[in-house]
Amino acid sequence: MENSISSSEERILDAAKKVFHCKGYDGARMQEIADEAGVNKSLVHYYYRNKDNLFQAVFEDAFSKLITKLNEIFFSELAFTTKIETFIGYYVSFLSQNSYLPLFILNGLYEKPEQIRTMLAKNQLLPERLIDKIKKQIKDELNLEIDPFHVFINILALSVFPIVAKPLIENIFGYSDEQLNQFYEERKTVVPEFILNALKGYEKKHSY
Repeated sequence: MENSISSSEERILDAAKKVFHCKGYDGARMQEIADEAGVNKSLVHYYYRNKDNLFQAVFEDAFSKLITKLNEIFFSELAFTTKIETFIGYYVSFLSQNSYLPLFILNGLYEKPEQIRTMLAKNQLLPERLIDKIKKQIKDELNLEIDPFHVFINILALSVFPIVAKPLIENIFGYSDEQLNQFYEERKTVVPEFILNALKGYEKKHSY
């Protein structure tokens, strides 16, 4: 019985991911999610009561997948340069295999912006602590006085945007799946080097 319940819930969540990703919160219907999962609509209501609860479950699952590793890497005792390499290597691989996640999370935050603080607290990630940690490491290890928020956003953007821009790369630049995979693999090396060279350039510019 336990396995049956777990299997049903998993199918409903997987179906909800697809429907919410394609149609957003407002466009999604519980009946459509039930049809996609191959279950009765009453079973969806039994587990989740309403669409709001189901969306919350899907959003939490997606958000935690992204935030858990970020938390683990940036609050570790690794050197800052190693953190950049580790973060970008992991996220490029993970997001290229789950390309729906960044847009789904962004759309979810536009539709329900109030849930971000709840999710951050639930995953034990305090933005202020994260930025302070980055600032301290940049100062201690690179001897730089630079706004750490810019550094973090640059790392995040360079990791996420190529995944979000996948349709653009495919249709405008004509990349095949094989070429895209090669491009993403190269990003794991190119982006950390780019970030670190930018920091070195900043150091040189402000050293006189």
